[in-house]
Amino acid sequence: ELRAAEMIRHGGENTVIADRLQRWTRQLLLTRDPRDLPDVVVREISTELQVPQVAIRLWDLSPEYAGQPYASGASDDARTFAGSLAKPYCGANPGLEAAQWLVQPQAAASLALIPLRSPSGGDVFGLLVLASDDPGRFVADMGTDFLERIGELSGAALSRLLPGG
Repeated sequence: ELRAAEMIRHGGENTVIADRLQRWTRQLLLTRDPRDLPDVVVREISTELQVPQVAIRLWDLSPEYAGQPYASGASDDARTFAGSLAKPYCGANPGLEAAQWLVQPQAAASLALIPLRSPSGGDVFGLLVLASDDPGRFVADMGTDFLERIGELSGAALSRLLPGG
């Protein structure tokens, strides 16, 4: 009986997350100007998914986006690290460069680092950083299905900023 109650509770939590993810996706689809997409991704994840801090960096973008704040500040090491991620990194903040992109990096007790790929599954062209002051929010053994979907949807939307996008 306890197991059934726990399954029902988890099912309800997943429904809430799925609803929030759907609202976030809707905002991406309603964004007309590609230049606004990175800010919409960040703002709506923070709002809809209730993530205290969110940051994004993109690289290898079309020249018209090169001067945007989200298009600078990722070192070659950060790009290599992002490219090495087969799935999102979740866990403590070990002082990675990407945490420094946050407004308050010292407040980030746990992180989710989500690589952004083009829909064709090509090279990584960005990294999305989700952070919480709760050390239990993003942990190494957590399921990453929703985070992977966020990465896929973000990558698809943001691919409009790539050359030929």
